Amino acid sequence: MNLLHADILVVDDNPANVQLLLDMLEDHGYEKLEGCSLPLQAMERICRQPPDLLLLDIRMPELSGHQILTRLRERFGEEAPPVIVLTAQTDQDTRMRSLELGARDFLTKPFHQGEVLQRIENVLQVQSLMNLKTSKALLLEQLVEERTAELQKRSVEDPLTSLPNRRALLEELQHRLDNGQPSCVLFLAFEGIDDLARLNGYELADSAVLAIRDRLQALSGGHFTMAVWNSSEWVLLTASCPDNDRIADDVIHALGQSFDVGGVSFHLASRIGISDTAHSQQADQLVRMAALAVPPENNSWGRYSFSLEDELLRRTAYREALHNAIAQNELFLLYQPKISVAEERVVSAEALLRWRSEELGLVPPDFFIPLAESSGEILEIGDWVIQEAIRQLSEWMAAGVIDDDFHIALNVSAQQLMQADFASSLISRIRSAGLNASCIEVEVTETGLMQNMEHAMQQLRVLSQAGVSVAIDDFGTGYSSLSYLKSLPVSVLKIDRVFVADLDTSEQDRNLAETVIQMAENFGFTTVAEGVEKEEHVNILAAMGCGIMQGFYYSPPLPADIFITFVREFEMSGQ
Repeated sequence: MNLLHADILVVDDNPANVQLLLDMLEDHGYEKLEGCSLPLQAMERICRQPPDLLLLDIRMPELSGHQILTRLRERFGEEAPPVIVLTAQTDQDTRMRSLELGARDFLTKPFHQGEVLQRIENVLQVQSLMNLKTSKALLLEQLVEERTAELQKRSVEDPLTSLPNRRALLEELQHRLDNGQPSCVLFLAFEGIDDLARLNGYELADSAVLAIRDRLQALSGGHFTMAVWNSSEWVLLTASCPDNDRIADDVIHALGQSFDVGGVSFHLASRIGISDTAHSQQADQLVRMAALAVPPENNSWGRYSFSLEDELLRRTAYREALHNAIAQNELFLLYQPKISVAEERVVSAEALLRWRSEELGLVPPDFFIPLAESSGEILEIGDWVIQEAIRQLSEWMAAGVIDDDFHIALNVSAQQLMQADFASSLISRIRSAGLNASCIEVEVTETGLMQNMEHAMQQLRVLSQAGVSVAIDDFGTGYSSLSYLKSLPVSVLKIDRVFVADLDTSEQDRNLAETVIQMAENFGFTTVAEGVEKEEHVNILAAMGCGIMQGFYYSPPLPADIFITFVREFEMSGQ
C-alpha cells in the first residue's frame, strides 16, 4: 500500500485545527484528504466509507471523540479504522479511556509538524501490515474453503463420470430407508470395458464409460438414479419396485446395442441383480443382496432370495474345505481309457480329478472345479494333478504294464495356461521323471484359449516343439474358429459328448460329428470322441473315420490299479 494514497479523515470541532492538519498533510504529499467539523456528519461518512485513518478530536459538541470511538467499536468491531486522537488534554484518564476504546496513538495540540507526520506514517504502516496479513488470512481461508469443497465433492463423486460414488450411494440409500421410502437396488455388472482398454487404450475406454453413462441417463427418464460402485459395476437406485423387471430389461437391451466411440464399435454384456426394502432396511445389506442376486448368465437379471444366502454359505463352506484338500490328501485321480478302434487296444487315458472330502463327502467335479477356478485354488490343484499323473505314469512305465507309446491326457485350465512358465515347468517335470514328452497330452478348452490367444499360442508352441501333444477339448461348443486351428500347434480334436449322445437318432448331430472328423483329417489331426455309451455310437463314429473313443461303453473313469486290470483284460478279450 502506498501510504500517500491513504484515505485520511480529520474530525475536529475547530475548523482551524482541521485546515491546519489538512494543509500539513497535503504539503507532505498525501492525496486523499477530507476534513469535518460536525461529529454527526463525520460519523455518517465513516459508516458510509470507512477511511484508512481517522484523526479524531476528543472534546466536541453533539458527539465526543470517546462516543465516536464507542460507536466505531460497536459498528465495525475489530475491522474499525485506526484512530489517532487529537487532544490538548494530557491527563492520564483521558489517554487511558481513549486507549481502552481502541485509539492507536495521540497528537497533542498545538501540533508539531514532524511529530504529526511521523506518528501518522507509523500508524498507517502498521495498519498496512495488518491489512496485508488480514488479506492473506482471508485468501488462505478462501482457498481452504474451496479445497475443502473440492475434496468433499471428490469424496462423494466418481472422478470420471461425475456420478455419485459408493459412499454417496450408501448415504442416499440409507437416508431413504430411514425416512420410510420404498427403495430398490439394481446391481449392474457389465463386461467388455477391460478388453476395450487393452485393445484400444484407456483413453478410449474412458470415453466408452462416458457413453454408457449418457445412454443410461437418457434411458432413466427420472425412474432411477445411477452410482458407480467400481469400474465395471454400477448401482441403479429406484423408488418404484413393481417396475424393476421392466427397468432391468430396458437396461440390458440398451447396453446390448452397439456403441460407437472414437471410430471403434463395441458391445457390452450385462447382468443385473435386484433387491428391495422387503429384504433389509440397511443400505449396505441391500447392495450386498443385489450383488448376490447377479446371475452368471450374460444379458440376464435375477432377484434376491434368501435361498441365495444358503447357496453362498454352501459355496463358502466348500471353498474353505477345498483350500485344505491337498494337505489332507482328499484329492485323487481316476483314469478313463481311450480306445483305438482300429488297433483294438487302450492307447491312452484321460486323468480326471476327483475330490472326496472327509467332511462333505464325494463332491462332483462340475461343482468344485468352477469353485477352484473362481478362488484361484485351481493353480495349486492343477499343479498337484500334473505331479500325480506324471508319478503314476512313471510307475506304470517302470512296471511295464503299459505300452511305450501310451500317454496320459491332462486337463489344463485357462489360469494355468496363462502362467508365464507353465510350458517350461511342465517339460522340466516330464524330463525329471525320465519320461518322453510324448507321454503327456495337454487338453485345453476353446474358451480357455480365447482368454489370451497370443499367450496361449506361445505356451502351446513350446509344448508342441518339445513333443507334448495338444488337444482341443469340447470342440464345437465354444468359438470353433478355423483361424486358430490353422495357427495353433494342435494335434487332437475331441468331439464333445453333446454331439455324440444322440448320434443314433439325430441327423444334425451326425452331420456335425462328421464335419469335425473330416476337418480334423484335413488338418492332419487325430479325432477323439468322448461320451461314447452305445454300440451304435461306436459303429457310426468308426464309419465316419473317428480313430479313438472314450466313454462308458468301454469304461467309466477308474482308479489306477483297476485301470491297469482293465487294460490287460481289454487286450486279452481281443475287442
